[in-house]
Amino acid sequence: MYHYLYKIISPSGKYYVGRHSTKNINDNYMGSGKWVRSIKDKTKLKKEIISFFENFDELLLFEKKIIEENIDNDKCMNYNNNSIGFSYGESNPAKRESQRKKTSNRVKGNKNPSKKDSVRKKISSSLKGKISPNKGKKLSKEQRQNISKGRTGIKYSQEGKEKLSKSRKIQYEKGERIVPSFEGKKHTEEYKQKMKESMLNRKTIICEYCNNEFKPHTFKRWHGKKCKFKNRTFS
Repeated sequence: MYHYLYKIISPSGKYYVGRHSTKNINDNYMGSGKWVRSIKDKTKLKKEIISFFENFDELLLFEKKIIEENIDNDKCMNYNNNSIGFSYGESNPAKRESQRKKTSNRVKGNKNPSKKDSVRKKISSSLKGKISPNKGKKLSKEQRQNISKGRTGIKYSQEGKEKLSKSRKIQYEKGERIVPSFEGKKHTEEYKQKMKESMLNRKTIICEYCNNEFKPHTFKRWHGKKCKFKNRTFS
């Protein structure tokens, strides 16, 4: 990780000083100050690296010092004599575990504005009649894999499952959600082979009452607590 102080200079001699932390020294970062952002043609600006530092704490200390030294200069375009803005990765306070917990607790449950009925109705009204920007678009294989990885390991609580079930039933009743139909469609031979292999490779379960092995779907429907031998005794 590189930590350094920089100066952004315009042709008029005005300048902005700040800090930056990055893994890529050639990331073309040109500052995040209001003055820098207000300049449309960034090609006219010149960037100078003032000094590198070994760690983030040292960088913060010297950034404060250099701003204090320059803040009274008429050509200095720093609007605040304190360090503002956030740094890359874990150097960003919002990325720290302690801050993330504070933020999470601040918006949990009824504290979250989006949970209020009035806010939910406003959001619903603003979206009604609008076509989703993703409608008709197909996700790439990489995008689907990223979504899959992101959802892997997610487990719903019993309360969460019940809420999801209730909302789905209401959506089906209102016609907002339709059960997908396979009518007129055909599986490819490749997909049929995959399904066949998947079924053959599924682990079997032994029923404790009749002592026979079954595939999960058969076991769930006819065995276990539903087994007809459940209440029988064998001599």
